[in-house]
Amino acid sequence: MKYATATLVIATALATSISQAASVEEIREFSPQPGLEYKATLNDLVANPTLEEPDVIRFTSRGHYYKQALTSTKPRVISSEKFVTLPGSKSRVVIPAGKDALVNLSFSAESRCNEPGSAAPDWCEVRILVDGVEASPQASSFAPDTYAFDSTDGGTESDASWESHAMDRHHCVFNSDSKTSKAVPVEVQWKVTNFDGGPAPQFWLDDWSFTIQLADGCRQERLKVEE
Repeated sequence: MKYATATLVIATALATSISQAASVEEIREFSPQPGLEYKATLNDLVANPTLEEPDVIRFTSRGHYYKQALTSTKPRVISSEKFVTLPGSKSRVVIPAGKDALVNLSFSAESRCNEPGSAAPDWCEVRILVDGVEASPQASSFAPDTYAFDSTDGGTESDASWESHAMDRHHCVFNSDSKTSKAVPVEVQWKVTNFDGGPAPQFWLDDWSFTIQLADGCRQERLKVEE
């Protein structure tokens, strides 16, 4: 009998604790939140290159509700000096009608970037596009900046210089004013630089993983960092 009484006491205590727990709305209301005054969006920065490059861009959202992972163990090599899509990495996500989403992306791979017989300071680039726009940080938006995923190291890298590299990117997709869902293409692109004009570097990728996640809602803010 005493065990039944103890069980009843524990159950009552748990029920009381649960009933007094803060709701999700209360937690959001009383939790400190970052400032939400936006001076410009990423699209504004691309369209107007005269704007100053932001020190930091902060993205905020609620929880993730969707995840997609693409992987490949098929090695590929290119020497393209223009961005081309990494085969197998092109996909899409669907943003529901009346919703905004933060698209979080991560890409990792075994890579090699070598250029036999050249001492040029060349490198191998990767970027991720969301709806045709480079996701943040947009390394290519403020020339001559680009994102070096790997490097020839002045010609010292060999055809056996395999390494592991990774990157994360983020992008807001706004669809809260629409009554229809929005299909958004997502893809990884790669290329090489070629400063000496001779044979271009060889960019090799293998064992790559591309993860796409959607979080509910999206806010972005340009921050000024005090030196």
